[in-house]
Amino acid sequence: MSKTKKIRVNADGTLREAAADEQARIRLDDRVLELQDTPLRPVTEQPVICVALNYAGHYEQFTAAFHQPPYKQPPRQPVFFIKPRNTLAGHLDEIPCPDGTDRIYTGAGLAFVIGRPAGRVTREQALDYISGYTIYNDFTLAEDSYFRPPVTTKCLDRYGPVGPYIVDREEITNPQDLEIKTYVNGELRQTASTKDMRLETPAIIEVLTEFMTLDPGAVVVSGFPPDRVPVQPGDEVRVEIERIGSLVNQVTTNEN
Repeated sequence: MSKTKKIRVNADGTLREAAADEQARIRLDDRVLELQDTPLRPVTEQPVICVALNYAGHYEQFTAAFHQPPYKQPPRQPVFFIKPRNTLAGHLDEIPCPDGTDRIYTGAGLAFVIGRPAGRVTREQALDYISGYTIYNDFTLAEDSYFRPPVTTKCLDRYGPVGPYIVDREEITNPQDLEIKTYVNGELRQTASTKDMRLETPAIIEVLTEFMTLDPGAVVVSGFPPDRVPVQPGDEVRVEIERIGSLVNQVTTNEN
């Protein structure tokens, strides 16, 4: 796996320095720095926390099913799941498709990075605990349950690319007004906006820190748009988030 790089940029947004073995963090001057050909390690070494069903359209897709057995009612609290360390992958890393599986699914999400220990944080204070923002791509096998931990479908090796760098929080004035795009082999396959989140970023931090302390460097993904995009071996997946940049990965056949 490639080394992490610390990125520095000039005032015009061009690359000035890329020092190895340091966490990637950049400041942008109203520009997006693209590192299309620079492999980078994931920007965290910790498990990643994700929010499920946090886009209005996604939740509505399951409304009828939630009133049927075994559920009988919709979730009354936000639904979280964890992607363990084995799922971490970086920019330009390959994503293996298991033998016997002809397609997997990809879900683009805005992620925020915690900058200092966060416990019992109110939503009014929440944004002060964020050090920056990055891109997350949740690769998964087909799954249809949100009441049981989706371990077998979401926790495969390298099924959680994150990066390619962290954009300082000062560069993102409103995390609830960012456009997210997913391209497959250069073709736009999905467009979404963080405006459609049911639970906004400060509320996510407030709920999470009621029962757990978030350490510096922790990454939380604020949700995934509905209608995830199917991909197959040979596909290049590029996720773009406004003012943050692009995260690119190639789907391959299983190496084992």
